[in-house]
Order: sequence, then structure tokens, then C-alpha cells
Amino acid sequence: MQKIFYPDSVAVIGVSERPSNLAAEILRNLSRFGYSGDVYAVGPRQGTVEGTPILPSVEALPSVVDLAVILTPAATVPGLLDACGRRGIRRAVIESGGFAEYSADGRRLEEEVEEVARRWGIRFVGPNCISVINLENGLCLPFARLDARGAKTGPVSVLAQSGGVSITYFILLSEAGLGANKLVSMGNKADLDEVAYLSYLFEDPGTEIICLYLESIENGRELLETASHSTKPVIVQKANRSEASAEIAFSHTAALANDDAVVDAALRQAGVARAESFDDAVALAQGLSLPPVRGEDLLIISRSGGHAVVAADAAAAHGFRLMRIPESFAERVRELFRADVIAPTNPLDLGAIFNFELYGQIVEQSLRTLEPDAILLIHTYSPGPESAVSEKLARRLGQLTAEVERPLALCAFAQHEQIENLRRETPLPVFTEIEAAVRALAASRERHNRATRLRPLPSKPDERPEKVHALVADTGVLTTDRSLDLCASFGIPCAELAVVEDEESALVAAHVLGYPVALKGLTSEATHKSQAGLLALDLESAEDLRVSFDRIARALEREKSDAEPLRLMVQSMVTDGREVLIGGKRDPSFGPVVAFGLGGTAVEAVQDVVFRMAPIDHGEARRMMDEIRARHLLSRGRGHQPIDRETIVRALVSMSDLLITCPEVVEVEVNPFTAMEDGGAAIDARALVAGQRA
Repeated sequence: MQKIFYPDSVAVIGVSERPSNLAAEILRNLSRFGYSGDVYAVGPRQGTVEGTPILPSVEALPSVVDLAVILTPAATVPGLLDACGRRGIRRAVIESGGFAEYSADGRRLEEEVEEVARRWGIRFVGPNCISVINLENGLCLPFARLDARGAKTGPVSVLAQSGGVSITYFILLSEAGLGANKLVSMGNKADLDEVAYLSYLFEDPGTEIICLYLESIENGRELLETASHSTKPVIVQKANRSEASAEIAFSHTAALANDDAVVDAALRQAGVARAESFDDAVALAQGLSLPPVRGEDLLIISRSGGHAVVAADAAAAHGFRLMRIPESFAERVRELFRADVIAPTNPLDLGAIFNFELYGQIVEQSLRTLEPDAILLIHTYSPGPESAVSEKLARRLGQLTAEVERPLALCAFAQHEQIENLRRETPLPVFTEIEAAVRALAASRERHNRATRLRPLPSKPDERPEKVHALVADTGVLTTDRSLDLCASFGIPCAELAVVEDEESALVAAHVLGYPVALKGLTSEATHKSQAGLLALDLESAEDLRVSFDRIARALEREKSDAEPLRLMVQSMVTDGREVLIGGKRDPSFGPVVAFGLGGTAVEAVQDVVFRMAPIDHGEARRMMDEIRARHLLSRGRGHQPIDRETIVRALVSMSDLLITCPEVVEVEVNPFTAMEDGGAAIDARALVAGQRA
């Protein structure tokens, strides 16, 4: 990877003197950005571009070239890469499109490229990418014309699945004054993917923060396990946020666990910040470049009362406390000037002060005396004399925060030219939106106070009872009784039940269990029992049971397959408690995922469900319970029946164990699980084995 970012020599293949030739633009970008290594050009016709003669073939290159950049028609790429291998080139960037992203023939062509690369031991970026930028050494390989004058070298490296997005980040990070370090347009990721680049950037001295733009995540667990072990913050902007499939889901859990819901939960669990937009990603990077926010006490200092009110609202929305300012501090500040114009409030309104020297002194007193977890300084100023003193103030604030190592978010409101000048004068990130500044501080607080809770999958699952082997031996949908039996095998408590084949057996079972009972038809063919007429609740007597048995048996004959026997389930009624959902699925990217939320028939309409990558422990299970919107219903309160929360916690951990121990189980859902004042019980369950959809 080092020779991809720090090559001593680069060969650009596909160059011509034609004005429209894109490969020639790569040579011009290398020249504009001051790349000092050796540069060679290869093309079908002789000529010169940027003072570089065009060589007729790869064979004409010197014996040692560190990096080849190929931008030619897709059909020519395998042969050119093979020629590079014969010439001793072991690193390449393939910018050409027309591969797997284009057609089936393109996919076969990409596979041919991969085979050639394996034969010669070549590692490559792409194909179908806009390439690599390293601002530290001027390596600028995109075929799009870029302006070096607006580029700023900084601590943020970017990995993007889109070439255009990588250029957008390049521009935005530079304009924000933060600056970029390395940028990679990953393209089709036929060889190197985001995990490989992350592993390199985590060790790269010039990279302090990493932004990822992803449209798909193929190896999500590996990606997040890699990110969670780094001391460098990672920001992910995940696009393509629609559901994973438009098919009817087997279970509520699968319907609710679309791509985005699982991605969101997994990123939080791994301690990775998620950006909602390009601007949001840049703002998060600005906040993470500050000294860490270690707590919730925020001090707002503003020149404008209206801006201060907006900031106070934003602070509350992001979980900050406006720390109390003691009168002794106000007295100390008043000693700096004669007028009695500072009230000891937070936000601290400095609108009556026009001496910007005093601003710096007040901020310094605030940082050194009050020791807030963070300061938000909102500075509004006009062109003219105020610009110069504002720039001086910004320089002083940058020095001050470096000395005291406390975060200060400077949010400036002025004309565009003044903001640009301000950013040139201070190492502090300069925000232009209050909400962005507060959110950035909150992201820093989350990173430094909420350690990653991602636990690795065990290398070898625990041994499971022989009974479980039998339950998951066949593929397809398990009937309710077998699904409940599977859950019970892992310690999830279930309501008492009996499986019967005729009316007399049902009457005996009901007598043993005790009325009232529920009666359910058992078949793997029906998804919703109530809609299929396979469910009867609150049966109070033998007569009620007889009537319901006859009705359900007739409905069951219509619903079940011919191969299935007539089987019904008599179950004890559990009426008092809170219905919740406990489930899980095997995500193709993130592996086993546990779900929790409010249960019952309206679960999809309510959509109050949270997710975690398994395995989870008891602490993580409790946090899941505290994250749903209706969490107050799970706590003791006025009008709420108390429930045994620890029973739910144990059931969630058991569900995690089930998913890890039984890789055959694709989806499983307990809904409802009824939590009572003392204990709880699974009432209904569905499980899908070995990936077959209902």
C-alpha cells in the first residue's frame, strides 16, 4: 500500500496529445500539485504532454516503476496489466470503466483483471475509479482537472465509493480550512477495499481522521471490527439507504431490519460517527479535530442574544447541560473593564462589549477558571475594522486552546471573504452554523465517552444440546411449537404448551394446563395465524375449546401442505404484562443481529425497534431497552405496571447466543414476549432455517 500513496515513479498508460484525452489530464494534475517523482507516459502515438515524452508501450518503460495508472478502454486493461506484471510493476490504479458495474461481459473482464493481478502479485485500486490523491507529496492521479491553488493539506483522509464524491470532499475539506491528506476513489473494489485502506490509514502518520463514503457495505463486521480497534476517529456517510429488499419479509424483525437500520445500529455499537450529508461529515471532522469533549457541561459565549438562544436549543437537543456560572466569575470578568454589563448567565451575552481584546480575555478566564467540558463561541462581525481584530482574536483563541487542551468551537457569522480570511489565521476549525458546531461537539463527546462496545464473534460457537441439532436439521420455516422449543433450548422462558392431534387430546391438555387457554393451528405455510383463522384466545371452558378446535382444524386443512399432519397447540394464556419483541436475523454484511422493541400485532406500524450486532452482554441488552422511544413503558411509573426488566435482558442475551450457536438460523422472532412483574414468557415465535424464504 505504501507504494500506492508514496511511489517514487509513476507511469500513466493511455496518454495522447489529443485535447480530449483524459489520461493526459493526469499528467497535468501531477505537474500542478508538484509531484517530484519520476513520471512516464505510455500511449499508442508519439508525442509529448507536460514535457513528458509518450512511450509506445509498457515494455519501453524503465525496469523499475512503482505505480502504473491505466486509463484505456476496458477490453485492453487485462493485456496492459499483464504487460505491467512482466515489466516488474506490482502496484496499479485502474481508472477505466466498463467492468462489473456495466454488464455481465464487463464482470467477466473484471475477473480476468483479477486473475492477471493474482498471477503477478499486483495490488490495485479500482477499476472504475477516479483514483488517488496524496497532498503530502503532490500525487494527484484523477483524470478530472483539479486546482492546486485551492487545496489545503490537513489531517483528514477520505475513502469514497464514488469518484465525484471524493472530489467533493477534497473541495469541502479545503474550503472549511481543515484540509485533506489522502483521498481514494475505490471504484469497484475488485482488489483493495475499504478494510485494506483503513488498515493502512490507521498506521499513516499524516492521517488523523478518516471519512468513508459508502453506497454498499459487503464486509460490514470486518470493517467495523477494524474501525473499533483504532485510536483515530472514523466518520461514515452511508448512502443508498433504502430497504435491502422489496420482497415480503418472513418476520417483523426482517422487515424492520433494513440495510439502514442495521447500519445505523452497527456504527453506533462500533463507536463510528455517522454523517447525514457532505457538510455534516466535514462538520463532524472539524469537531473531532478539537481536543476531546469529555463531559456534558457546555458554556455558550455569544455576541448576539438571538444566536445565543438558538445555541441553547441546539445544546439541549444534543444532550448538553448549560453549566451554571458563579457570581464570583462574573466579578472577576468585571474587573477587566468598568461598565457593569456582564450578567452571570449561560449563554454569556457579550453583545455590549466592543473591545475584541476583552473577548479573548473573557474566553481565557472561562477556560482556565470554569473548566467547562466545551465552549461554543459565537462571533458575529462586519467587514472593515472588525475583520482585522477578529482575525487577531482567532489567532489568540487557537493558541489558547492548544495551551489548555480544552475544546472551543468557533462559530462565525460574517461575509464569505471574511470567513475565508479567518480560517487562514487560526488552526481552530471555523463553523458557520450553530447546529453543526454543537453536533460536532456532541460527536466528540460520544467518541471519547462511549467506548466501542463491539464484541468479536467467537472463533468457535459453544456446544449445543442434541435437541437443537434435531430442531435445525431441516431447512425452511419451523412451526410455532418447534420455534418456541428452539428458543427454550437457549434459556428463553416460554408459556406452557402441549401439541395435540385431536379434540380429546386438546381437552386433556387444557385441563392439565388450566383454563383459560389459547389454541393455535401449527403449519409452516401460514405467516399470520389470526389472518388465516388459526388462532383462538381466552378459551374459558371445554365447550369453548371444542368450538374453536373444529373451526381451526378446518382452517388448518386449507392452509397446511398435504405432507404436514394435523397438529394444534394448546397454550396457557398469559394476560398480564408488557408485550415486547425479541428477535434476530443473519445480515449478509454484519452477521448475526439481535432486535428488541415493543411487540404485538402493530410492531411494523409502530417501528419502535433497535438492533445490535451479536454477541451482546447484559449491559448491552439493558442499553437496547433504554433506546426505544417507548422506554418509559418498561419502567415503573404512574399508570405503568412494573415489569421484570432483567427477564428481558436475559432473553436478549439468550437470543444472541442462539444466533451465534446456530448459523443455520437465518431469522428468528419471539413476538410477543410478555414481560410480567416477576418473570416473563415467550408466547409466539417463528424461525427460518438455512435461508429459505416463506
